[in-house]
Amino acid sequence: MVKKSTIVMVSGGMDPIHIGHVRLIQEAKKLGDKLVVVLNNDNWLKKKKVHIFMHQKERKEIIESIEGVDEVIVTNHPKNPKDMSVVRELLKIKPDIFANGGDRKSAKDIPEAEACRRVGCKMVFDVGHGGKVQSSSWLLTRYVTKIKKPRKLNISRILREISYSLKDSRVSIPVNIKLRVSEIMLDLMKRKAGFGLFVVLGWNNKWKEYSDLPDAEQDIYLKHHINVLKHYKTHKHDIGTTVNFDGAILIDPKGNIVHSGIIIEGLKPKVIANKINPGKFRDLSEQFGFNKKVHSRHLSAITASHIFKGTTVMTVSEETNSFHIFEEGKIAYRMYDN
Repeated sequence: MVKKSTIVMVSGGMDPIHIGHVRLIQEAKKLGDKLVVVLNNDNWLKKKKVHIFMHQKERKEIIESIEGVDEVIVTNHPKNPKDMSVVRELLKIKPDIFANGGDRKSAKDIPEAEACRRVGCKMVFDVGHGGKVQSSSWLLTRYVTKIKKPRKLNISRILREISYSLKDSRVSIPVNIKLRVSEIMLDLMKRKAGFGLFVVLGWNNKWKEYSDLPDAEQDIYLKHHINVLKHYKTHKHDIGTTVNFDGAILIDPKGNIVHSGIIIEGLKPKVIANKINPGKFRDLSEQFGFNKKVHSRHLSAITASHIFKGTTVMTVSEETNSFHIFEEGKIAYRMYDN
């Protein structure tokens, strides 16, 4: 009797491809006989990251040249896709194993989990060497930082605007902490270009079911306990240290940075938008009150400010050169630099 081949599937945008992807592919190949790489197409990238560094044909050809890859399948995501998963491809391929890299730790809130259950596919996590060792976003951030000129921001004026905008805030976090975190982020925007940030101020561990903790090496605040009011000017372990890490930075109500590089999942922005502002809108950006289409980071952030009661959530966007503050599911302050 001929033994059935074990099919292993991995997926990703891989734009640009880096050493973390290569290690994922090499380790995934060891799990079975045939390795299929499902590559998210350009439409997916435009929705996920706004910009495209390498188009799908180029990414596909490079991945096909990596030893161990048996087949590369490009997804059929339409323009502005609502479903960002690879469920369709998974149901078609019916792999025996779905291998995930270091940025995914469990099946929690992963849409492919149900599809795997249906086809009898085993999900394997943290495939590769040492968890998340590199990120396409980090690489692009370094590239953009070199070609973009630093912003010219009048931080003192912006802080006065923020102070006025938050004067009637019902979030009880001390205003000096809100202003200090704003100052840190604005100063970083003035010094660097091409990065994004997601900061939750007022974090409480009761919301930990929404978070996926990163590798210990990435979360520098496990070793370096920092309070934003006491440690700022050196830039040694402040928020600026984390800009090359994907995920959110969590700060408790007293200003202590407790975690960085956190993946926050399961917020369901559409559900929250319908609660806050029901009706018909062009998209979620308009429904939440943004005056232009924004990155999904902002949608997650404004949603988090509603779910995580008593928090102030701040974001920096590399796509629109903007700084936002959200409270109670609403835009408390916005600053665009373009």
